[in-house]
Amino acid sequence: MVAINTSKLEITPPSSRWVVLLTKVLLVVIILFLLPELVSAKPKKKKNRSLEKIYNARVMVCETGECGHHILEESMNCVTECVSKRCHKEASFDVNPLEDGEIDERRAILFAQCVKHEILREKHDARLKKK
Repeated sequence: MVAINTSKLEITPPSSRWVVLLTKVLLVVIILFLLPELVSAKPKKKKNRSLEKIYNARVMVCETGECGHHILEESMNCVTECVSKRCHKEASFDVNPLEDGEIDERRAILFAQCVKHEILREKHDARLKKK
């Protein structure tokens, strides 16, 4: 057996000056890692919830009322024409109608923007009439 002399393995505590310096360095490193996330955070985009509700209500009325006889997935042409004839034409649903079940995201977004813009105009006109 080999005997180990433990008398020479004394561990001396580090001086308090080194401990303070090490903690400061660690704090700086942590801040540097967190800083880009804090700086690059984008503000939340404000959505007009009432505008969304009005738009969705118009779509629901058309889906259940005038276009209720169609299958929901196949009623996009009917619903867009029911919600707004002007936006239906602007999104070119009248020139190039969707096939049954087809989804065209670009035109759907264009249509939704047009209708929401129309709703805002109607609200603005209603406010002007009140005055």
